[in-house]
This record gives sequence, C-alpha cells and structure tokens, in this order.
Amino acid sequence: MNENAKKKRNTAIFVLVATILNVVLMLAFMLIGYILLVRFGNPDNPNGAQIWLIVIFLGSIGLSWLIYSRIIKWYTKRVDVDKKFAPLITPRARKKRPNQDEDPSMKG
Repeated sequence: MNENAKKKRNTAIFVLVATILNVVLMLAFMLIGYILLVRFGNPDNPNGAQIWLIVIFLGSIGLSWLIYSRIIKWYTKRVDVDKKFAPLITPRARKKRPNQDEDPSMKG
C-alpha cells in the first residue's frame, strides 16, 4: 500500500472515530441531563419540563463540542498530522483571469 493510500485510510478512520466519539459524548451528556431532570425536576409542571429538555439538548451539544474540540487539539499536538493524514480539503488551482489591459473586449 502506498503512502498516499495509507494517509487516506488513516484520515477516514480518524474522521469516523472522531464522529462516533462526538455522538457518544453528546448522548452521554443528554442521558445525564435527563437523569438529573427526572431526579430533581417537577413532574407536575410539563411546561418547565419542556424548557429543561430543550436546555439539556442544547447543553449536551455544546458540552460535547467543547470536550471534542479539546480532545482533537490534544491529539493533533501529539501526532504529526501532516505525516499521518491526508488533507480533507485540497486547494483548487486558480484560473488565471485575463489582464484587463490585454483583454480585447475591454478596449474602447
């Protein structure tokens, strides 16, 4: 297997594992939030419970993103990303624009 294929494989595995990690973190925070809501929430107030469900959902997204980004930063400091992974987005070659001085349609 050549070096470029290894980098692409490593990149695909990294993205897959990182996505799974992010989803697992979010679900864990949601579960913790729901458990806390059931334990300490007021079951007689359905409007309050709806608001808390929205807060738990958004909070779990925010917390999972925060922890995920810190884990990724820590990992990228430990591993030489340029050697192990292929770039996800490659820059395109720019098309050269004709110079306005040379463009015959721009002459008056």
